[in-house]
Amino acid sequence: MDKAKILKLVLAKLEEELRLQLKGQKSAAEGATHTEAKAETKWDTCGLEQSYLARGLARQFEALAKQVEELRTFNPPDYFGKEIGVGALIETKVGGEQMFFFLLECGGGRDVEFEGREIVVVTPQAPVGTALMGKRSGDSYSFRPESVGTIVSVI
Repeated sequence: MDKAKILKLVLAKLEEELRLQLKGQKSAAEGATHTEAKAETKWDTCGLEQSYLARGLARQFEALAKQVEELRTFNPPDYFGKEIGVGALIETKVGGEQMFFFLLECGGGRDVEFEGREIVVVTPQAPVGTALMGKRSGDSYSFRPESVGTIVSVI
């Protein structure tokens, strides 16, 4: 599998999230400054709440934008025959089910489809990522007591 192409799919998904976050942040900021948001009584906090929301969304946007920028320059190394680390594409089997994980510093929890396969992005801090770090092809791993998997291949 081509990790560079998979990374582009992950980036496209994150960039779409950035566009949606920016739209939401702008909407919240406009709501905070709109004339109808002006407090009518001392208990009316609609405008204040909108400003808090706008600030929180702006911070989320900045964090995601930084992560996307880092991913744009990331060149995933080859892990064939090596211990799993950031940038590894891992094929596993859990209970007979084939799963693919792409270990990246950000974007955890997102999934992309590539060549008819679902690939889940995990971070080293996630339970699955922690369980896979440092393992090799053929090793077993577990991130929950009831699910033990086997690493089939590492690219």
